[in-house]
Amino acid sequence: MAEGRPDIPTELKRSVLVEAGHRCAIPTCRQTPVELAHITPWTKAREHTFPNLIALCPTCHTRFDRKEIDRKSMLQYKENLGILNSRYTDVERQVLKVYAKMWAPTERAHSDNGSLLEIFREAMGENGSTFGFGDISVSNGMWWLLSNLIDDEIVVITPYYPEVEGAPAGGVVALTGKGLALIRRIVAAEPL
Repeated sequence: MAEGRPDIPTELKRSVLVEAGHRCAIPTCRQTPVELAHITPWTKAREHTFPNLIALCPTCHTRFDRKEIDRKSMLQYKENLGILNSRYTDVERQVLKVYAKMWAPTERAHSDNGSLLEIFREAMGENGSTFGFGDISVSNGMWWLLSNLIDDEIVVITPYYPEVEGAPAGGVVALTGKGLALIRRIVAAEPL
């Protein structure tokens, strides 16, 4: 810690940690344990404020300090946390996290040649969703856990086919085109 730098107040620490769910704020990382990082370095900011603090795992914190992750990306991660946390429940954020982890390797593998949009289009089924591409099952009557994502047309629930013997009652959560675009923005740390 820099000489003369006061400790971050406990309540402020708690608020930043709760905002990130006590996990790394970078959506494709989400590791624990975490440290608090200043988005604008302490040497310039000279104060501890909620908008300038973000929870990062030690690896991402080091990468940020080495400028392997730029400040603009970190500001976007911070802004995205606020948007996601104010709209979606823990369950809905978990669904988004699963899809972000699924799509992150695709994003990295295709970011150089610009064909990611084509891959998204290929993943879209006839019903306009990613049905059959790493989807998440939900039990019958549990759609309400994802109601904000459904209302925002980020996901749809496609019922199981009745002819599939032994299939549980319920359906499969699939991303819509709008949902795929959201996941791509999350993975790329673009504005939501």
